[in-house]
Amino acid sequence: MLDGYDTLMLSFLAPLIAKDWGLAPSAFGKLFASGYAGAAVGAAAIGVAADRFGRKTLLLVSLALVGTFTCLCAWASDPAQLMLWRALAGIGLGGAIPTISALTAEHAPPERSSAQVTRMFLGFPIGAMLGGAITAAVMGSVGWRGVFIGCGACAVLLIPFVALGMRESGNRDSAAPTGKHARRPLAELVSDGRGWGTALLCASVFHILLVSYFLVSWTPTALTLNGMSPQRAAMTGVLLNLGGLAGALILAALIGRRNPLRLVAGCIAAGALLIALLGQSIASPGSGALGLVFLVGVLIIGGQSNIPALGVYFYPPAVRATGVGLAMAVGRLGSIVGPLIAGYLVGAQMGWDRLFALAALPALIAAAAMASVGLKKRS
Repeated sequence: MLDGYDTLMLSFLAPLIAKDWGLAPSAFGKLFASGYAGAAVGAAAIGVAADRFGRKTLLLVSLALVGTFTCLCAWASDPAQLMLWRALAGIGLGGAIPTISALTAEHAPPERSSAQVTRMFLGFPIGAMLGGAITAAVMGSVGWRGVFIGCGACAVLLIPFVALGMRESGNRDSAAPTGKHARRPLAELVSDGRGWGTALLCASVFHILLVSYFLVSWTPTALTLNGMSPQRAAMTGVLLNLGGLAGALILAALIGRRNPLRLVAGCIAAGALLIALLGQSIASPGSGALGLVFLVGVLIIGGQSNIPALGVYFYPPAVRATGVGLAMAVGRLGSIVGPLIAGYLVGAQMGWDRLFALAALPALIAAAAMASVGLKKRS
C-alpha cells in the first residue's frame, strides 16, 4: 500500500510543484524518474542482500530509508534537492518489494505461494487509490510538502509492526528448506537453464513497467492539460488503480490453476489495444475516457500486480528475493524511461493520441516476452 501511495502521490503533486517553482510540464519527467532510479538500485541491491543475510532485516532497512527521505522531501528548496531525496527514498521502496514477496511466499503453502503473493501485492493499487483520494482531498489545504510528510510518517509507523509481527526467513520449522539463504544468489539465478528465462522475464518487466508508469504518471496530467479540473483528473489516477485492483483480484483467483505467465501475457496484450483507444479519447475527456481508464487499469495495472508472483513461480525459494529484485530493478529502469520519453515528446508537442498509441507497443513486447517464458516453463 505504501508503494502504491508513493507512486501515485507524485503524479498528483507534480502540477502543484511545477506551479510553486515555475517548472514546465516537460520537466515533470525528471522528478518522476529520480524516485524510479533509486528504486531500481534498491530492488537489485537489497534483493540480493535479503537472500544472503535475511529478508526481515532488509525490509526494516527499506522502511527506514523510505520514511526518512520522504519526510525530507518536504523541506526541499529546489528541484535538484527534491530529486535527490526522491532517489534515496526510492532505494527503500525498491528494496521492500523483493523482500516482502519472498517472505510472503515462504510462509504460504507451496501450491498457493504465487496466488498468495498476488494477493499481498493487491496493496499496491489499494494504496494508490486511498493515497490518491487522500491527496486529492488535502493537497489544497496542506500543500505538496504536507503530503510528503504524511507519506513518510506512514513508512515510519510500519517499522514496529514489521519488527514485532514478522518472522525472519527460515524460522518456520515446516518450511526450513525454503528458508535457506543462498550463498551465491546471482549465480544461482541463472543456473539449471534459467538464464534465458531470466533474460526474457526481465525484458517483459522492463516494458510493462515502462507502460504502467507512463500511464500512472501522465494520465492525470494529460487530462488536466485537456480541460479537466486537477481534482477530477487526480481521481482518474485512482480509477486506473481501481481497475488494477479488480484485475489483480480476478487473476489471483485464476493464477493457482494454470501457468500464470501465459495468463498475465494475455491480459497485457489485450490492454495494449485499449491504451491506443484511450489516446484517441483523451483529447475530449468524458465518460468514454473514464471507462477506458478503468479497463486499462484492469488489464495493465492488474497484470503488473502479478510481477512478484511470476518471480516466485519461476525461481526456486532460496533466490526468490534476488529474482524478484532483479526483475523489478530492470523494470524500474523502464519506469524511468517511460516518463522521461513522454516528457520529451510532450515538450515536442506530440499529440496525445499518437503518444498513447506509441505506448501500446512496449505492452505488446512485454506480452510476447512473458508468453515465451510461459511456453518454456509449462505448468
